Order: sequence, then structure tokens, then C-alpha cells
Amino acid sequence: MPDEQKLDDSDRFNLMLALTGLLVQGEEYEIKDLVKHFGVSKSEIIKAVKMISFTDLMNFNDFGHYLVDYDDLEDGYVSIRYDFSNAVDEVPRLSSRQASALAAGLVYLSSLPGLVDNSEIEELQNILASGDSRGAAPEMIIKPGSRDADLAKIREAISKNVAITCDYLNQRGITTLGRLIEPLRIDPHGETIYLRGWCPESLEVKSFRVDRMRNTHSTEIPISKEAREAELSDDIYSPAESDTIVTIEVDPEAYSLIFDFKPVEEPESLSSFRKRFKIKVGDVRNMGRIIARFGGAARVIAPESARQAVREFALSAIGQGSLKSPKNVE
Repeated sequence: MPDEQKLDDSDRFNLMLALTGLLVQGEEYEIKDLVKHFGVSKSEIIKAVKMISFTDLMNFNDFGHYLVDYDDLEDGYVSIRYDFSNAVDEVPRLSSRQASALAAGLVYLSSLPGLVDNSEIEELQNILASGDSRGAAPEMIIKPGSRDADLAKIREAISKNVAITCDYLNQRGITTLGRLIEPLRIDPHGETIYLRGWCPESLEVKSFRVDRMRNTHSTEIPISKEAREAELSDDIYSPAESDTIVTIEVDPEAYSLIFDFKPVEEPESLSSFRKRFKIKVGDVRNMGRIIARFGGAARVIAPESARQAVREFALSAIGQGSLKSPKNVE
């Protein structure tokens, strides 16, 4: 399993829970066996074990924490034990840097759909912003970052049923200033957040990555009838009849392609971890950028035009080819 595989926060937390339940019994395991058992990379196993060492996922007792043998960890073995000798007698105080990091994380959580009006997050933000009664933390002003601000404005526009404008960077690397979008729904997808919106120019629903938006503003333009009546699928990409069928082979690190693009048939398992499937693509010249994101974990099998697109993109990336940008790509 390649070490480049990265889990999102939710999957990593679940891995930590599973590892804790396994390791707390006191047995020692080889990292390679844990990699095979959990189906994740070596680096993710090591990262999860290190995170377990300073948290308490299974609070069996009021005091104590997990101890990890880092010498064994470097030698490829993992074991943990529960220690009671270092009970915390005083409430630890956060440094300014720690408080700032927590504040930033809370702002991100509050921007996610379903957590917008979470009172517990708001309470924690207020505590961090004011410091405790002993002045343990400096007073902080919590402001959202660029993406958080864009998300807030998008949600506001959706609630008011009005269009937005933004500066949008598309897959071709071209930024359109003041692009008009009629927002319909916010879709979190792993670590990426998409806006499903109606495009007045192409007269269809498209998926826009929020992290590529800047300077988002609400308008007074109401959502059109076409946008309100548009069908929203659960897929980030919606294929059309004129699309080209492309056969792709993926390792686990690139399984997200199966969810990003709706396969035209059930994926075929070539081995315990490798899968092959077919998708519809509007312009095969897009395949270079799509496949390159996964560093060899995804491969185009057919047609030759799609394989050639990936080859040309790779040559262009190392300065040995010329890349022509496809049209109508978001």
C-alpha cells in the first residue's frame, strides 16, 4: 500500500478508534500487518498511533493516558499501554498558538452543512474568544477565513433564493471575474466542498469547488425558474448522452473517482484492492488533470484518445509538450 494515501479527518478518527480497541489489549503488532489488516498506508498507521499517544479515545478511567513505545515504532512494531502515573492535577492552559489553532478549527466546523447552528461550537468559540476567568488565554477575535466567508455568503444566498457572483478558477487554470452562479446546494465530498449551482451561460447544473472561489457576493437577482426546476443528482459529475466512455483502473488511493463520476456499470474487482470501471467524460482532454492528481494510483485503459490526453498532460507538466485546454470545463 503506497505511503502517499491520505485519510480524511473522519476516516482517520475511525482508524484511531479501531487501533485503540485492538492495541489496548497489550499485544504487539507489526506495522505491515496493521497496514494489511486495515487497508491503509504505513504513514497513516504511524500517524494514528502517534495521535493515540496524546489522547484518550476510550476513557476507561478518570486519570491516565496511553503510552506508545516509540523505539518499537521506529523498528516497525506497535504496542501501547494505559498509564496511571501521570495524572493531571491541574487544568492545562492553552498557549496563544494552540488557542488560535482551535479557533480556526471551530470556524471550519461551523461552516460545514449541518453544523451551522450548532450551539456547542458557538459556546466553545465564545470561551476561546474571551479567555477564562484567570486570564489563561488572551482575548481573541475569531473571523472566518476566505473559504469560510465564501461559504457563509453562499448559504445566505441559498436561504434568500438569490444568485451570487464570484471570481472562479476553473480546471483550465482560467479565472473568470464576477461569474454569476445560481446556488442550489452545498455538497461536502471528503475534504472538498462543492457548490451545486445553475450556470446561466450553459443553462445546466454544474459543480463548483468552493476553494476555487474568491470575492463571493450575494446579488438581488432571484433564482430562475429553470434553476428551481433543475434536477439535482447525488453525483458531483452528471454525464450526458454525448460523453465519451472511458475505462479507468484504480488503486484504493483513487477510489474517490468512483464516487466523483457515476460508473456506467458495476466496477470490476481485478484483485483485493484494484478496481476497473467505466465512466462518461464530456471532454477526454480533461483526463490528464484528473488522473495526475492520484500519482499513479489511477490509470486510463481506454480509449486511446483518453490515454493520449493523459500522456500529453504529463509531457506538458515536465516541459516536453504543449497542452490545449478543453472547453466547458469547471
